[in-house]
Amino acid sequence: MHSALSQRFIAPVFLVLIMLSAPLSGCFGSEDSSTLKQFEFEIEQSPAGENPLRSGETHDFIMRGDIAIQVPAIIILIVNGSVILSGQIVANGTDVHGQIMVPPTTTGNVSIEVNGKSMKLEIVAGDPIISGKDWFEKMDFITSVCSDSTECGGYINRWMGTPNPAFERAVSFFQGHFEGLGYETHILRVIDHLNPTQPESVNIIAWKRGRSSECVQGMGAHMDIAPPGGPPGGGTYEGAYDNTAGTVSMMLFARELVNMEVECDTFLGLWSSEEEGLRGSSAFATNDCDYCLPHDKELRFYINMDMMGVSWPALKPTGEPYPYHAWSGPDEDPEVVEQPITEVMEYIHFDILQAPKNLTIDGTYGAGCDQHWGEHENLTLDVHEDTFGRSDHVTFRNLGAQTIFHLGAYDDDYDAYHSPSDTLDNMVQMVGGQEELENSIEFVMWAAYLEFLYADQTPTVANVG
Repeated sequence: MHSALSQRFIAPVFLVLIMLSAPLSGCFGSEDSSTLKQFEFEIEQSPAGENPLRSGETHDFIMRGDIAIQVPAIIILIVNGSVILSGQIVANGTDVHGQIMVPPTTTGNVSIEVNGKSMKLEIVAGDPIISGKDWFEKMDFITSVCSDSTECGGYINRWMGTPNPAFERAVSFFQGHFEGLGYETHILRVIDHLNPTQPESVNIIAWKRGRSSECVQGMGAHMDIAPPGGPPGGGTYEGAYDNTAGTVSMMLFARELVNMEVECDTFLGLWSSEEEGLRGSSAFATNDCDYCLPHDKELRFYINMDMMGVSWPALKPTGEPYPYHAWSGPDEDPEVVEQPITEVMEYIHFDILQAPKNLTIDGTYGAGCDQHWGEHENLTLDVHEDTFGRSDHVTFRNLGAQTIFHLGAYDDDYDAYHSPSDTLDNMVQMVGGQEELENSIEFVMWAAYLEFLYADQTPTVANVG
């Protein structure tokens, strides 16, 4: 499947016109420099290959002359704010400016082709643009309570119900984050039972306009947490894993996506009332308002972030890895891969991020909730097309969107689920330290971020309804 996908991504031929000004003598090792004087390829204002690239970062490049470059999957090319799916740029005569993005999972020497000749780029550890460290610092700020509001936010107790000042205060904080980045941001309140003191949902919707006005796509996470007394653990107050983790990931995605170009109008949503039956995302999808989901445009895809970080590559106290789930849909036939977004998801995980395909444990990961569970119950990286529900992606899947849902340990593998023990400190303890937690959440955030960038540029990722 991955070779077929690679061919599909390489199929388009990208012709770009380029011009540069400084020669590249001496930067291609043993290659005959006399064959390389016709063109120029610079990365961060130095001849390509002269300096190492930093993993997890983007690097500006410029090309000029008669030049063609081809990079492997683990190197990502961005031109005009969008990923070049083929990894190939062919240029004749006019400057091409873009970025090279290196995922944090890539280090060492990587070979690329320049005018058909092999060239090595050195990759060293960098400071990822989406990092587990940034995520942890934001998580710690949101979940910590102290007297100095510049040191800790204390945005806890975010459950829906009768007027809850703590939830309203958190909503204002999250809204300010998106507005501060420049997004067109709205608060959507929907009251279905005619009692204004008990809102059915309060959601934050941040919009980014796309090149086309005919389609829409999005990402999201629920920002509410299990209310006191809620099953199965009695409710929570931090809701660190479920779902402050996903909420913070959306804040980090928003920071990076603001500078990217998208094909379709894109919403970044923070939903409420997920714990009460997906009422928040459903309100956005079914109501008629200027900033609700438009009913006259194609809904292409939606990516969901819920309960992540206690997952591979982190290890349980037993030494076994925690499970990592990424499930796509809709899945009408369990015997057939039906949706192109499934191929995107697998390509990102296994070809770009180089995750292991067949890592298993002795035994199983507890009771499963998907139709393939008998085939995958001992599989650590459970990345496949499935019917799994239980979160806000179901709202959009029911409308024909192709969806991806990311999930770490749950139920039997996370005994703090919906309990007062669902805290950031507990997450750290469960995976064996802060660094391990940062590594785990960083992997899934990069997977989701790249899934969005690639699905955005894959026309076959379209509504199936």
